[in-house]
Amino acid sequence: MKKIYCALLILCALLCVACSRNTNEPDRPAAAEAQAEATPTPTPTQVPATREPISVEVEAEHTPEADPTEEPVPAPTPEPAEAAEAEPTEAAVPQPTEAPVTDEMLDAGYLDGWFDDAVLVGDSLVGGLSGYVLQERNEGRTCLGDLQLVPASALTLKKALECEQKARGSELKCKGRYMTISEVVTTLEAKRLFIMLGVSDPRWFTPEEMVDTYDQLITLIKAQHPDLEIIIHSIMPMVKDYAGQVNMTYEINKTVNEHMRAYCAEKGITYIELADLVRDEDGFLKYEYSASDYRFHLGKEGKRIWVRCLREYARDAYYAGKWSLEEN
Repeated sequence: MKKIYCALLILCALLCVACSRNTNEPDRPAAAEAQAEATPTPTPTQVPATREPISVEVEAEHTPEADPTEEPVPAPTPEPAEAAEAEPTEAAVPQPTEAPVTDEMLDAGYLDGWFDDAVLVGDSLVGGLSGYVLQERNEGRTCLGDLQLVPASALTLKKALECEQKARGSELKCKGRYMTISEVVTTLEAKRLFIMLGVSDPRWFTPEEMVDTYDQLITLIKAQHPDLEIIIHSIMPMVKDYAGQVNMTYEINKTVNEHMRAYCAEKGITYIELADLVRDEDGFLKYEYSASDYRFHLGKEGKRIWVRCLREYARDAYYAGKWSLEEN
C-alpha cells in the first residue's frame, strides 16, 4: 500500500512539472514570428543597373470600318478667306518662243492666223495681190488667213493724206462706199494695218517730204485708233526701162527707203523690206518678177515672193512672243 502511495505521489509530481513547463514556455513558432516583426529589416543599397533599350512594337490602332447603312457626315465647309486686295501688276511682257516653224510649214500657211484681224490698203500693187490671194483661196489653198485687201488703183501717198485730213474718202472703196484709211480700219475692225503706198510719189517729193507725209498720215490714223499696229512696206522699185521714162533712178528709190527705214525705227513702226527681195543687180525690179506691163506691178512669181515676205514677218512676230497660235 505504501508503495502504491509513493507511486501516486511521483506521478502527481511529474504531472505538475509538465503543466508548469507548458505554462511558462511560449509557442516557439509564434514567438519567432513576433520577434521577426519586432526586428526592423535593413534597407539594402540599390545600385542602378544598365539596361539595353527595348524595342517595343506598337500595334496600329484599329479603325473600325464604316457602316454602309450609315449616312456619311459631310465634312465642314471651311469659311472662305477674305479676298486679299489685288495689287496692281505690270503688263505682261511677251516671251519669245522656241517652237520651230520651218519654211515648208510657213508656205503651207501654218502662221496665217496672224492676218485674220488685219487689213492691207494701198495702190494698184495691192489690187494685183488681191487677185492672186483670191485665186489661191478659191482653189482651196490657204493664203494669208482672212487678211482683207482694200486697193485703189490711183491712190498715192499724197492723196491718202488729203482724204484723211478732209475726213472724206475718194479712192478706197469698202463695203460699197468710199472711205478714208481710218474708216476702213473702223469698218473692218482691224487690229493691224498694212500700208503699201508711195511707188510714184518720189517723183514729186524729196525723201524728207516723203517721210513727213507718211508721218502726218500715221498721226491722223493713230488719233482715231491708238492701239492699232501699223506696218509699212518699202517703196517698190520699177523695171529699168520704165524707171528711165519717169526719171525714177535706183538712187532715188534707195534713198527714200533708207529714210523710211530710219523713220520707222525711230517711231517703233514695223517696216517690211520687200523692195530688196525683187531687185536685179542694178537695183531695179527684175523682169521675171514684173507683170506683163513691165512697169512696177508684180507678176505671179513676184506676188508669191510678197506673200512669203509677209509670212516671214508673221514668223518673226511669233518667235518674238508677240502672238501665239492659241490667240487665233
